[in-house]
Amino acid sequence: MFVAADVGLHYTNAYILVFVRFLVASGVIGVLALLFNRRLGITQQLRRTPVWLLGMIDAAGFLLQYAGQSLTNASDATLLANLAPVLVPIVAWRVSKESVSKSQEVAMVLGFSGLVLMALPAARLQGRNVLGDLFLFGASASFALFIVLSKRFNAVSTGSALAVILTITVFLAPAALVLGRLNPLNFTLGFNGWSASLYMGVICTVIPMVLYLRGLRWISSSESGALLLLEVLSGLVLAVSLLGQVPNVFELVACTTIVAALAVGSISKSTTTY
Repeated sequence: MFVAADVGLHYTNAYILVFVRFLVASGVIGVLALLFNRRLGITQQLRRTPVWLLGMIDAAGFLLQYAGQSLTNASDATLLANLAPVLVPIVAWRVSKESVSKSQEVAMVLGFSGLVLMALPAARLQGRNVLGDLFLFGASASFALFIVLSKRFNAVSTGSALAVILTITVFLAPAALVLGRLNPLNFTLGFNGWSASLYMGVICTVIPMVLYLRGLRWISSSESGALLLLEVLSGLVLAVSLLGQVPNVFELVACTTIVAALAVGSISKSTTTY
């Protein structure tokens, strides 16, 4: 996703790009609704108030993430924009009273340590911005709340996932028009820009959202949070394999720590709670 986003940002700003990403996803969902709505129940899910609440929370998270990354330094962005895996068990405990085992507590500590190590190479950069840091932390908190409430509101079907994406698009539209200064009558991305948007809209939005929310049927939101650490690992692997970047010692240790967090987090939960 990050490679595709980098391509897209050569043709437009972040607010428009994230809106176009979800607009493309919504176009695909529109086709699915025309063909399989009776089976998927997309329009039925759109009548549920929780679906719109989830869309608003996730849209806020995306806007805070993009705004925060434009204000703060690379170190803070790397760390604070990826705190959702650490925050999910805490939010789940506070909101849904989910129990958190000792193994999950250890996984949280290891996951946070891995994220810190991943951010260290960029720590020498200056330009820290408190507002930007708050935006990025808010983004991670929004994503964590989205995951927990999706489980609580039973938005774990294919239809609910697709409906949520449609609502996210609705909430992102005003930001694209106002903050991104989108002019629908004079807008073009070019072939490469639209190709990147198509990839992000389908491969990075529709498919992951459906798979993730459906996965919440069988595991708790706390357990699913640890799996989000895989996104950090996959991002580094893609950077190495596609962009030829050579990982430094901090990133290698961070990967080891995150793998340990995933392993510990997969241990069956005990009855121990906070």
